[in-house]
Amino acid sequence: MVKVLSFNKVTYPGNYYMSLFADTKTEVVPGMHIEDVPDGYVIEAGSTVVTADGELAFMKSDGTWNWV
Repeated sequence: MVKVLSFNKVTYPGNYYMSLFADTKTEVVPGMHIEDVPDGYVIEAGSTVVTADGELAFMKSDGTWNWV
Protein backbone atom coordinates (compact mmCIF):
# COMPACT_ATOMS: atom_id res chain seq x y z
CA MET A 1 0.00 0.00 0.00
CA VAL A 2 1.22 3.49 -0.85
CA LYS A 3 0.15 6.29 1.49
CA VAL A 4 0.63 10.02 1.32
CA LEU A 5 2.56 11.48 4.24
CA SER A 6 2.12 15.08 3.10
CA PHE A 7 1.35 17.05 -0.04
CA ASN A 8 1.25 20.62 -1.29
CA LYS A 9 -0.79 21.69 -4.28
CA VAL A 10 1.15 23.62 -6.93
CA THR A 11 -0.12 26.17 -9.43
CA TYR A 12 -1.42 23.69 -12.00
CA PRO A 13 -4.80 22.16 -11.06
CA GLY A 14 -4.32 18.63 -9.78
CA ASN A 15 -0.50 18.82 -9.51
CA TYR A 16 0.98 18.04 -6.09
CA TYR A 17 4.40 17.86 -4.46
CA MET A 18 4.08 14.67 -2.42
CA SER A 19 5.93 12.85 0.30
CA LEU A 20 4.89 9.18 0.10
CA PHE A 21 5.39 5.96 2.06
CA ALA A 22 5.27 2.51 0.41
CA ASP A 23 5.55 -0.88 2.06
CA THR A 24 7.77 -2.10 -0.78
CA LYS A 25 9.67 -0.68 -3.76
CA THR A 26 7.66 -2.87 -6.16
CA GLU A 27 4.48 -0.92 -5.28
CA VAL A 28 5.94 2.29 -6.73
CA VAL A 29 4.85 2.08 -10.36
CA PRO A 30 3.20 4.43 -12.89
CA GLY A 31 -0.51 4.76 -12.18
CA MET A 32 -0.19 3.36 -8.64
CA HIS A 33 -3.08 3.86 -6.25
CA ILE A 34 -2.19 6.26 -3.45
CA GLU A 35 -4.42 6.31 -0.37
CA ASP A 36 -6.17 9.62 0.43
CA VAL A 37 -5.16 11.47 -2.77
CA PRO A 38 -7.79 13.10 -5.00
CA ASP A 39 -8.66 11.50 -8.35
CA GLY A 40 -6.83 12.96 -11.32
CA TYR A 41 -3.71 13.89 -9.36
CA VAL A 42 -0.31 14.48 -10.97
CA ILE A 43 2.84 13.90 -8.91
CA GLU A 44 5.13 16.88 -9.39
CA ALA A 45 8.88 16.48 -10.04
CA GLY A 46 10.82 16.66 -6.76
CA SER A 47 8.31 14.55 -4.86
CA THR A 48 9.69 11.72 -2.70
CA VAL A 49 8.83 8.18 -1.67
CA VAL A 50 10.39 6.11 1.10
CA THR A 51 9.82 2.39 1.70
CA ALA A 52 9.64 0.38 4.92
CA ASP A 53 13.17 -0.85 4.11
CA GLY A 54 14.45 2.74 3.97
CA GLU A 55 14.76 2.93 0.17
CA LEU A 56 14.33 6.48 -1.12
CA ALA A 57 13.34 7.80 -4.53
CA PHE A 58 12.78 11.21 -6.09
CA MET A 59 10.33 11.95 -8.91
CA LYS A 60 12.23 13.15 -11.98
CA SER A 61 10.86 15.70 -14.44
CA ASP A 62 10.08 12.92 -16.93
CA GLY A 63 7.70 11.26 -14.41
CA THR A 64 9.99 8.35 -13.47
CA TRP A 65 11.39 7.58 -10.01
CA ASN A 66 15.11 7.81 -9.32
CA TRP A 67 16.07 5.38 -6.52
CA VAL A 68 19.06 6.46 -4.44
